[in-house]
Amino acid sequence: MLNETQLEIYNRQIMIPQIGLGGQEKLISSQVLICGVGGLGSPVALYLAAMGIGHIGLIDGDTVSLSNLNRQLLYSPADVCRLKVEVAEERLRCLNPQISVSAYGQTLTEDNAARLIGGFDIIVDCLDSLAARFILNDACILQDKPFVHAGVSCLSGQIMTVIPHKSPCLRCIFAGGDKRSGQTNAKGIVGATAGVIGSLQATEVFKYILGLPLHDGGLLLYDGLRSSLQNYSVKPDPDCFCQKSANK
Repeated sequence: MLNETQLEIYNRQIMIPQIGLGGQEKLISSQVLICGVGGLGSPVALYLAAMGIGHIGLIDGDTVSLSNLNRQLLYSPADVCRLKVEVAEERLRCLNPQISVSAYGQTLTEDNAARLIGGFDIIVDCLDSLAARFILNDACILQDKPFVHAGVSCLSGQIMTVIPHKSPCLRCIFAGGDKRSGQTNAKGIVGATAGVIGSLQATEVFKYILGLPLHDGGLLLYDGLRSSLQNYSVKPDPDCFCQKSANK
């Protein structure tokens, strides 16, 4: 049962037919892990906290720098050199004292991925290197954890939700991606681009929790310069890790 404060905070969501009281209770009882709290992770975290996700986990080993501030809205100049997850935890608790937040100030690796994602219902990929994304992809497939992938650069971005053994995974789309450089994306970016894609990621999480249709059949491509969205459909590769692991 929602208390009086929760009923008032989430009033505008409860009014939506697809949510109602029952849907809001599902959001409050859900646990979501955000991997990376930078340009994408900032809007994702803020919107998930505001919508009332009961427990939010944050993974990031980086500290705040001045170059982050054009797009990473969780942080201010006073936070420079502080660990991102510590600042993010403070901001989210301040935004919504009704939720709980766990901060993991570490980099996602092959050694810790399975342990970190284990207790969560759905994972959000806000990482900034392809190597880290593949580590997350594989860990989620092996543990049957859905995750929402996204990436941004300049004025464009992409997003898709991966449902293990049902939808295509990152390996189906980026064949041989684990052999590419693990360097982070050093290209320019307009902060609002990360805001658009991060908001779409938060919406996918919301839809998954409430059992609404997902964008899980390939990539949704955003072109901010042309103000366009395009669907790039992908079928699961029968020879891909994500399909073979389903039969093990």
